[in-house]
Parts: sequence; C-alpha cells; structure tokens
Amino acid sequence: CQYNPSKKGSIGGSMKNIVVFLIGLFLIFLEAFFTNHISSFLSIDLLLIYIILISLYMDKSYALIEVGLLGLLSDLVVGGIVGITALLFMAASYFISTVEKSIFKDKKLIVLFLVFVISIVYSIINAVVSAIFYVPVPLILVLLKGVILIPLLNVGVAFLAYSLFGDLLMKLREE
Repeated sequence: CQYNPSKKGSIGGSMKNIVVFLIGLFLIFLEAFFTNHISSFLSIDLLLIYIILISLYMDKSYALIEVGLLGLLSDLVVGGIVGITALLFMAASYFISTVEKSIFKDKKLIVLFLVFVISIVYSIINAVVSAIFYVPVPLILVLLKGVILIPLLNVGVAFLAYSLFGDLLMKLREE
C-alpha cells in the first residue's frame, strides 16, 4: 500500500483539513479579542466569510464538520448561546454545498453575492435570537446593521480575501 497524497482521507488531505480548522480557530480569537472591540455599532464577521469561502471549495462532509466545530468554539469563546452559531454555520454550509455545483464559484462577483445574501440572513437570525434571549434592538438598527452595513462590510472583506487567497481556495477543491 503506497502513500498517495491526492486520495481522500490521506495524510495530505487530513493536513489540509487541520490547517483549514486552525485558520478558523485563529479567526475566532481575532474576532473575539480584536475586531469585535473596534466598534460597538458594527463588526465584520471574519468567521462567517471564512466558512462561506471554505464551504464553496471543500468537500461537503468535511466542510460541515469543520464549520460546526468552529461555530461551537466561537460560541464558547465569544460567549454566545452555545450551538446557535454552529447551527447557522452548518445551515449556510449545507446551502452552499447544494447550490455550489450550479453556480460559477470561480467568478468573484457570484461569490461576493453569496457572501452578501448569507450575511443578511445570518444577521437577521442573530438579531432575532438576540431579541429573544437578550435585550431587543430597535428594528431600524437591525435593518441598518443587518441588512446594509454588515453585509457590505463582509463583501468588502470577502473581496479582499478572495483576491489574496483565491489560488489557495482552488487548492482545497483538488483534494
């Protein structure tokens, strides 16, 4: 039996999954201890952008496991309701995996549109959950932040990330 790094489940494929997970872990801590403290009004959701991008290019089952774990860890580190982020990330990843064959994921504009739409849905669900379990936020702020500002900021960061790391994302597909 020979070692073949291109086979699924091989050491090469496992290393990619570990590196992808570690990058996600780094982003959790970056958000928790840095970007979330820049402005109390709005923040960029680096982890959401990351899970959207990796879900487009990773194998569906690996992506679901990784985004679920990253969501749980994010809730634990940030102090959210444990499991909500994991469920939202897994739902987004599953949605992406079902539509990714029918979209042109090598087109930057399509990827950015996907980030925009998922950011809106994610922001609205987060606002509803926050209103139920924490202090309700005025509807105008939810609309301004969740439907306009945060999705636009996420698209800007996704554009930058896709421009810088697009080649690395394509390598995830080779697995």
